[in-house]
Amino acid sequence: MIICSSTLEEEIMGFFKSNGITSYTVLPMAVGSGNGGGTRLDNEIWPGQNMVIMVCLHEKQHEALRSLVSEYRKNDIREGLKLFTLGLKEVI
Repeated sequence: MIICSSTLEEEIMGFFKSNGITSYTVLPMAVGSGNGGGTRLDNEIWPGQNMVIMVCLHEKQHEALRSLVSEYRKNDIREGLKLFTLGLKEVI
């Protein structure tokens, strides 16, 4: 699960395309607050919004995504971007 600033949508979708990731779910509007990304409540006081992307990946794709997120988060000036890796029991 990826939670990121909606301004990163093109970058994330470009990564998916270049890595053969064609199945995912996007929740285009999410608000909240977190370390590294600040507060985004889509209002005048806390402008901006996030998005949530849910995706199930093969190990190589996961490692590539993990590397992308890790490298991006090393930058001092950046938008919010977090990757949550969850165990998958089954897909029906």
